[in-house]
Amino acid sequence: MNLRWTILLLFTACLIPAQAQELEYRDGYFFKEGMLYTGTHAEYYEDGILRSVRSIKDGVEHGKASYYYENGRLKEEKNYFAGEKDGLWTSWTEDGVKVAEASWSRGKKHGFWHIWDPSGIKRFEMYYENGEKAGTWYMWDEQGKLLSKRDY
Repeated sequence: MNLRWTILLLFTACLIPAQAQELEYRDGYFFKEGMLYTGTHAEYYEDGILRSVRSIKDGVEHGKASYYYENGRLKEEKNYFAGEKDGLWTSWTEDGVKVAEASWSRGKKHGFWHIWDPSGIKRFEMYYENGEKAGTWYMWDEQGKLLSKRDY
């Protein structure tokens, strides 16, 4: 009889992580069991590899969000403040090469944006102030030679 209860308990425990990752997204908010969700939410690929980890407060993303490839490498890191893009956003290839950095402030592009090709050569550098193009923008070719420079 104890063996049956042990097996039932282990089976039930295996179901809890699958249920724990169920969030409902509607009307721009995350809900869990009908309530606005606050906490750290993780999602996994079918094979159990971590897919994403997000910080959510009062139903909206708030803080760091990290997304991963199936090989376990980091794909993207994003930051939010009260549901708006905020801070540095970074993207990598599946091989781990950084291909993009973007700066945000309360939902607006603000600061430097950098784009690299998959071999790691910088191709673009841009700058924004409160969502508007600003400063000097640069574009390079695949050998790293400056192709254009434009002031805003």
